[in-house]
Amino acid sequence: MLAPLHTRRLLVTLPCPPRLGSSPPHTQLVPLLSANISVLVNNVRPWITRDVQNFQKCEADTMLQELLAMCTGSSQSLSPSEKSTLLETSLEAVLPICNVGAVAQEIKGHLTDFCDIELEPATYAPFVRAANCALRELSEVEVPGIPAFKVDDKTNILLQVNDPTPIYQNHQGKQSECKPDTVVVSHQTALGANAHQMQESQVLAETACKSPKDNFQWTDVRSTLESKRPRKALNHPPAAYKTDYVVPPPSAQYMEYVKDPNAPAKPTGSTPAAGSSQTPHGASNESRPSSQQLSKGVKRKRTGNSENQTKEKEPRKPHPVVQNGLYVAEMFAAHIARQHVISFIVNNDYIYVWFFDREDAIQGAAIDFIQDLPRFLVLLFIMQRMRYEQWGFNPVFEPEPGFSGKVMVKDTQIDLELDVKSDERMTHFGIRGRATTVFPVKSKALSSLRRDSLSNESPELVTKLYWPEETHQSEPDILNEVYKIAQTDPDMRGHVPELVWFHKFEGTSTSKIRIALGLKDAKQAKQGSRALYIIVFRKLIPITTLSGKEFLAAWWQIVKCTRFSSSPALYHSSTTPTGHRALWKGGMHHRDVSPSNLMGYWFCGQFIGVLNDYDLSSFQRDSSSSLERTGTVPFMAVNLLMPEAITGKVKHVYAHDAESFIWVLTWVCLRYEGGNLFSKNRPLDEWLKMDAIRCSEEKTHFWSVRLSTMRPSRSHEGSWDIVKKCFLGIHSLYTPLGYRKLADQLVFELLLEGPIQGHL
Repeated sequence: MLAPLHTRRLLVTLPCPPRLGSSPPHTQLVPLLSANISVLVNNVRPWITRDVQNFQKCEADTMLQELLAMCTGSSQSLSPSEKSTLLETSLEAVLPICNVGAVAQEIKGHLTDFCDIELEPATYAPFVRAANCALRELSEVEVPGIPAFKVDDKTNILLQVNDPTPIYQNHQGKQSECKPDTVVVSHQTALGANAHQMQESQVLAETACKSPKDNFQWTDVRSTLESKRPRKALNHPPAAYKTDYVVPPPSAQYMEYVKDPNAPAKPTGSTPAAGSSQTPHGASNESRPSSQQLSKGVKRKRTGNSENQTKEKEPRKPHPVVQNGLYVAEMFAAHIARQHVISFIVNNDYIYVWFFDREDAIQGAAIDFIQDLPRFLVLLFIMQRMRYEQWGFNPVFEPEPGFSGKVMVKDTQIDLELDVKSDERMTHFGIRGRATTVFPVKSKALSSLRRDSLSNESPELVTKLYWPEETHQSEPDILNEVYKIAQTDPDMRGHVPELVWFHKFEGTSTSKIRIALGLKDAKQAKQGSRALYIIVFRKLIPITTLSGKEFLAAWWQIVKCTRFSSSPALYHSSTTPTGHRALWKGGMHHRDVSPSNLMGYWFCGQFIGVLNDYDLSSFQRDSSSSLERTGTVPFMAVNLLMPEAITGKVKHVYAHDAESFIWVLTWVCLRYEGGNLFSKNRPLDEWLKMDAIRCSEEKTHFWSVRLSTMRPSRSHEGSWDIVKKCFLGIHSLYTPLGYRKLADQLVFELLLEGPIQGHL
């Protein structure tokens, strides 16, 4: 179970958005992944809820067949009939453990104890005893095609009662706290420092049935089991078992999410979520908690002066489906590029297998572990024989438990030394979506590559691991188009991010499991599927670290992509589009202008602004995808946050990106002092947690009412007059008769160039 919500604080990046349909138009809106403020876990719950409530379903035997096939290491090469035979063979192999001898009676005895206990916490121990007793006997079982059991405390697993001991995890300077009921861990993890003092029988009978004295780490947890016991009377085990599937009643076939009326409100409208990936070039200051914030600790209760104060009532414990999702998010966050997570919910006498990856969740139908013990033992057999990779750990970055060091990417000559413990590491907290992770990296091979004479002088590299949709044009392909446009415009040289190397990990497509489970056919395979990419960039600096005219010049460079010059003529209107405008005219639509995507670097004593992060961009010379909605909600044009835009009825035009630049300028002026994010009492914090519709209302209220009362920080006082002039232009676009459509050149002059003239 989770610790009381009022005691837990968590720095998170919110999950990726839902699709509103099987094809465009669709929505990719975000409250603010790239700003990474500290928010209550309660605020994250709606996004996890959205990720888990619309799961896909498959039959129990179909799930068991596929998991068994995964254990063989040749899942894709086995035919459906071979997988079916593998399950039948496994059921026959475990049947004697269910029916014959003292072991069968011992397991039944523990399950009988489980049935007779009415209070949920007291059921953990007999369930764990039954499971671990079965695991001990399953070590002797042999099934053709499944690897034989090998004694190895690092890989051999058992079930361990965990509640009420908390498991902590750091998320970019903040700490989360969860208390899963039961966990799946290695023998080595379960024994801890006492490994040399205890026998296996003691572990199974004693240690694993009590909460651990020392806290587990999420990096050591293979999986979790969330338990619920709403029904008091359960039927005892039968005298003998068969291999036939015990069909559950329709109401128990799947663990459905039922909304708690006291739970926090679910996001409305488009269900916004994190779409803007963290910058691959160093964290924005908004992602770095101040020392004052860090000193507050995770146990501090909210006070009336908290910058995250909320009037919401403390909710009850989440629904078990949501609770399970929160644990899954923790397991994903604990590892580099974890490919999938398998978790379990135990509800009364049913166990539900959940398979999560970055596409969505899949739930297997209920297995009655009391009346259908053979299938429960096959499930335990699968868990016992799964190798590290089959639990979802990436074989390149984590080939074995606890691995850290240099890696060589398969089929390349690229060496990588990942600094995953860096303070600059940015991680994702969520389930679905791109799940971008960014951290520093070293590479002899990449550092030796020839560089452009006019480029970022930094020797430091950063890497971005993420899961983009396979049908979306890849970021490397988009950047190639950007580079082609830049070659035709000398003023753009140096103002685009320097991609050093990229690689797509073949075999990571999320479509594979869905095809195997019969959830997709070959024609649907790529629809909504995701695959793992790694991209290495030259490190950049957030322009939020700048102040005054230095910041304003960098912002304007990115708007127009011209290097800073003392010549006023540089800022005069031109009939030839340059910079962001040139990219737009060339067909490259960035569509995610936000503070963390405005970066730069120092070159010959001057700061060069760079428009960064193109993985939500599209390159198009027609309007085939122009109704697609992407962006980071607090910085999106109000016109794109309206209901008709969310349903795909509004075309994304240049004026929308121009408005986003103004919202970014406003944001930085109000929230940064001397290149640092205010530690508390930050204006507009509430926008970070709003859905699209609510944020559009707040932004309209901002320019019509609040703007005149707002005061910028001292570092940005000189830019505030520009902000006010910019909003005069924005206000003129929103008329009682609808959104005013202007030519791109007129928009540029009205919203951007006109207000800034005379200030640089």
